[in-house]
Formats: sequence, structure tokens, C-alpha cells
Amino acid sequence: MPETTFRYRGFMLDVSRHYMPPEEIRKLLQAAAFLDMNRMHWHLTDDQGWRIEIRKYPLLTEVGAVRGDSFFGGTPVKERNSGFYTQEEIREIVRFAGSLGIEIIPEIEIPGHAAAMLAAYPAFGCCRNETEKWQDHVEISGGIFSSLVCAGSDGAVAFLKDILDEVTELFPFDMIHIGGDEAVKYRWRRCPDCRRRIRELGLPSEDALQRWLVLEIGEYLAGKDRRTVVWNDVLDGGLLPEYFIVQQWMGGEEKTRAFMENGGSVIRSDTAYCYMDYPYGAIDVKRIREMPRIPDYAAGLEDRLLGMECPLWTERVTDLDRAAYLLFPRLTAMSLRMKGEAEELDWEAFRDLVAEKEKELEQKTGLRGAPEAEWSLSPEEAEAERDAENRKIHAPEALPFVQKQDELLRIEKEERTQKMQ
Repeated sequence: MPETTFRYRGFMLDVSRHYMPPEEIRKLLQAAAFLDMNRMHWHLTDDQGWRIEIRKYPLLTEVGAVRGDSFFGGTPVKERNSGFYTQEEIREIVRFAGSLGIEIIPEIEIPGHAAAMLAAYPAFGCCRNETEKWQDHVEISGGIFSSLVCAGSDGAVAFLKDILDEVTELFPFDMIHIGGDEAVKYRWRRCPDCRRRIRELGLPSEDALQRWLVLEIGEYLAGKDRRTVVWNDVLDGGLLPEYFIVQQWMGGEEKTRAFMENGGSVIRSDTAYCYMDYPYGAIDVKRIREMPRIPDYAAGLEDRLLGMECPLWTERVTDLDRAAYLLFPRLTAMSLRMKGEAEELDWEAFRDLVAEKEKELEQKTGLRGAPEAEWSLSPEEAEAERDAENRKIHAPEALPFVQKQDELLRIEKEERTQKMQ
């Protein structure tokens, strides 16, 4: 391989929003191996579903893995809303991936995106007052919610460590992802236990409280010879030690650069180029060809950039055919950029190389990607696709969920602004 090949060449599969059977995951792993990917980030927990068996806490799957009809993107969805992976199924998938040269990195969301977790075990959520807990349920729509694990509860911290004990037994690779994104602090500001923790530790903010919790978990995982991966949002609370890895997805680039300057390692997953659930009108193959291989925040710090990862979030992905349509040929094109191949090719030669690899990939796996008409859209075609996607997200069926999220974010912004004044 060229010397410019990234060490970390990955994709992320979200199974929280819609469950994907093991045989379909194996097919995607085969395709990833053909493209010389070496990492799969497996997003196993979120507000809309808990998909990993934890034997010490069976309600996580008995309650947290079950969801009714859903309303992602304005379209009611009835299929694949429930389900989870047994520990034996996980071990088999990990073994299969390893045989293909792919390491699997599990993600257990901490502290936010925790509605399914707390629907099963509400005792580990925050208090409204001294006696009353917030009540959670497995969410049926996309978006951002207020559910947070209680950072003021020693029992909740022990609960998280118990879960990670079983996770580290199932996943032998040295990285564990604990999320950390979109943790709206609405409940923490109102929780007596979290307020007490902030006072006792002398912390300046709820963001610093999140950093404290992340450090507690990261140090625990370091004791198990694991490095902790977090989304870049966590840096809002301050820099992290070098045994953390930051996944940069959106905003906060200056904080990510500071982390790199301080010795930290980063995985690149910019929404502008890497998000495979976005419509082709936002990211097509030609855009991937034109992507700067090194982002501005990593300029001069290339040795701290581990590589790239392309997430596939599944709010509107309910079957393997739709997953394949969105992933390919974009993941194929991205694999060429990750490996530093085809850097000198013009668009036509790059497109032809992608087409050649797509044909072989379909022959090997049976997975069929988007037709060539989607690979390079005109500005008018791209705008039409983006508008169509936006109309789905804001369709009448989804409007109550969108409004609820917007109100939560409005309160969050207002309270943050007041605290800064």
C-alpha cells in the first residue's frame, strides 16, 4: 500500500434505530474487507434501542430493545424496530470480522442518548427533585432528547462500569467508544445529585461534569488496556489525556486541534464528506473525489490523524438494500481516498476506477449500490435531492417530534447564555 495509507480505515453501522440481522452485518463486513477497510464502529445503543445483551442487567434488552411503530423522517416505520444481539452472536460476528482483518469497536452511549437504557433502569437517571425521577421510554423518533445518566450518582457510575466489564469481554480490540455527543444538560442543571457533585468537585460547569464522568470511565477502561473513543463534543469540557481518541464529526475544530497539539489522536468523520446516510445531493462520489485529504484542523499534525470513518446512521435505513444503496459506491470512493490511491487521477479516471470496483464488489457480495446517475449530480439535481430529504424530515407526521427537539435546544441555548453572562 502507499505510504499515505491511513492506519484507521473504517465505517460505522448504527443498529439502534433499526436492527440489522447478523447475516446482513456479515455481508457488509465482506464488502468492507474487499475495500480494504480495517475497522467497523458498531453503534449498539441509543435513545431508540439497546441492542447488546448485558447479562447482569437483563432489562436492558427486555425493555430497551423493544420499540413500537416509529416516525423517522416523517414516514411511519413498522419493521426492525426491536431486537438485540446475544453475547454469542456478538462473539461470532467479532470472530468473523477478525478473519477478514477487521476489528470491531463497540459504542455504548454515555451520558446522553440514554432513553432506552433508562427506560430499563430508571434508578440510574436524574432526579427532578429530592425524591422524583424523570421517566423515560424507548424513543420512536429521531432527534435529541434530555435523557442523561445521572453523573451525581455513584450507583449510576458503577452501573456503567458493570456494563463495560461485559463489553470488554466481548470485544478484544483496544478501543471502546463511549459516545458523549449531543448531551443536552437540561436535567443535570435541575438534578440535586448532579448539583451536589459539581459543588463537591469544584467544577465550573455541566460540561466539566461530563468531562469528569468521561475521565472516570476512561481511567477505568485504561485499567483494562483499552483506549476510550469519544465524539468531539466532549472537548467542550476541556482537554483529555492521550489515552483518549477523539472522533471529529461537526463543529469545535479548534478544540480538536488543541487536543492534537497536546498529543491526542483523532479519527476524521466530517459531516461534510463522511456521512453515508446523507442523500447523494449532499455527498456524491465527485464530492468525495474533491475532498481535501487532510482537514484544516490537522494541518501539520498529520501524524495525530489516525484515519477516517464513514458513519451510516439508520433512522431511514430499514433493510440491507437501502444500506447498500447509500454506502456504495461512496464507501468505495472513500476507501480509495483513505488508502491514498488514485490521488493523481482526474474525475473521469477516478469514476471509471470506482465503477470497476463496484462491479467486482457486486459480483462478490450481491450488494448493489446507487446507479451512476447519482454519482455526480448537477447543482439543480443536488438541491432537489436535499429538498426532498428535508421534506421527509419535516413531514406532518414528524412535526411534533421536531418541535419538541427544537424547544429543548432553545432552552439549552438560553440557559447556557444566561450562565455565561
